[in-house]
Amino acid sequence: STSVTEAQSDNTDNLSSCTNSSAWSYSGVDAASFMHVFPSIYGIICTIGVIANSLVIYAVATCKKKMVSDIYVLNLAIADMLYLVVMPFTIHQLVRERQWVFGSFMCRAVMVVDVSNQFTTVGIVTVLCIDRYIAIVHPTSEKRTIRWTIVINAMVWVGSLLSSIPVMMYTRTVRRKQMEVCILDLPQGPQDMYWYTLYQSTIGFIIPLIIISTFYSLTLYHVFRSVRRVKRKQSVWAKRATKTVLMVIAIFLLCWSPYHIIQVVNLSVAQPTSTFIYAYNITICLSYSHSCINPLMLLMFAQNYRERICRKKESLGAHLCQNMQSNHS
Repeated sequence: STSVTEAQSDNTDNLSSCTNSSAWSYSGVDAASFMHVFPSIYGIICTIGVIANSLVIYAVATCKKKMVSDIYVLNLAIADMLYLVVMPFTIHQLVRERQWVFGSFMCRAVMVVDVSNQFTTVGIVTVLCIDRYIAIVHPTSEKRTIRWTIVINAMVWVGSLLSSIPVMMYTRTVRRKQMEVCILDLPQGPQDMYWYTLYQSTIGFIIPLIIISTFYSLTLYHVFRSVRRVKRKQSVWAKRATKTVLMVIAIFLLCWSPYHIIQVVNLSVAQPTSTFIYAYNITICLSYSHSCINPLMLLMFAQNYRERICRKKESLGAHLCQNMQSNHS
């Protein structure tokens, strides 16, 4: 993601912008890859993600009677959308070899939007898993209401913003090699960066992964226990639940684990190789793609959202036809 935590050193200048996927200078690295290949990949992810999230937001927002799951989906789509919106800044920096030209205010604003929505996206996926557990295992729970769901989502947004306080405090533009760069400039340099990286990975990956795995495991246990009670009547339901669980966890692991692993490895790398820099950028592509895959999964596998979009298109077409007929008459 654009919230790259950088191993900062005055001697090696091993410093990356928090809105720059290329963590180091391009010396010794094929510059064409960064100026053409990676920006193109980011552009594709951004375009598909924004369109898909827009469709999901449209499908939920235009529904008159919203369910609890709709509130989670709407908030997730908004967080994913905001997370992807800052990608053009990353693309611009890749092309300009880390140069930041948007000023100090935008540097901090883009950083905060990126980091806070990274936490928000993962946070909403986590509470959505808990909600699925309650809906399946405790379907009569009185706590699962629209009002309570709005409160939970608001708490996730506020918590994500509070988790981004270090970014608000220490993001700034500095001059490096006759150009401005946007960085997270922590007071103690490498020492603080070490703790910040662990802090970010713990809150943004380790804790959510533990919660997601735990509640989905409990949900699966309940599903298969119910199947055994009624023998094979609900085998289709059980298979569908299993596939959904495995898909959610697999996508979360695939998109986020490489990014957080390489962030930790980055702390011990004094002079990165070309291979490491390419791998670094690939993990950032994967982390962004999570916000692109989320809405695509909903549009492909959630029939109710597809039906809402199609129904709106049909009603719009019918309305236009009626207007044309009335105009002719």
